[in-house]
Amino acid sequence: MKLEKQLASVAAYGSGLRNQGKIKQALGISTRSYLNHGEIAGYADKVSGVARASNLVKKGTYIGTALDVASTGLAIHKACTTGREDQCRRAKYVESSTLMGSLAGGSAGGYVGGMIGTGVCAVVLGISTGGPGALACAVIGGAAGGKIFGDFGSKGGEMLGDFLYSEVSE
Repeated sequence: MKLEKQLASVAAYGSGLRNQGKIKQALGISTRSYLNHGEIAGYADKVSGVARASNLVKKGTYIGTALDVASTGLAIHKACTTGREDQCRRAKYVESSTLMGSLAGGSAGGYVGGMIGTGVCAVVLGISTGGPGALACAVIGGAAGGKIFGDFGSKGGEMLGDFLYSEVSE
């Protein structure tokens, strides 16, 4: 069976090799090297790069969350070291609620944004399968959704914290 038939158009769409002529030429391989080695170096490099990018995004999420938690802790600590008990108590309610709202909103927004980003790219760009193109759309959509929903969640958490503080302090 010819390599072109083995790597039909579905693989070409997902790998970013669409409209580049024959797949063998785009990947820089010959039929002989494909048959002897059994792997496609160019495609394997693309998949490896996507895996590395995914790993970095995953680690970045944990670092960002840790920085948010540390920032909230510092804000509460600063309010409590000024000597005003009222500011300290308010900061505990408002800052922790803001953090919770931001994390919850960012998480939900990242999920929704990723789904929307993938759908938009499928419709607008015609990316019909997975692969690096669809992954990039999902990551960009997820980041945008996480930022937008995280900001809304932060504001909502702040309002909730103010409400809780006013109810508890009365």
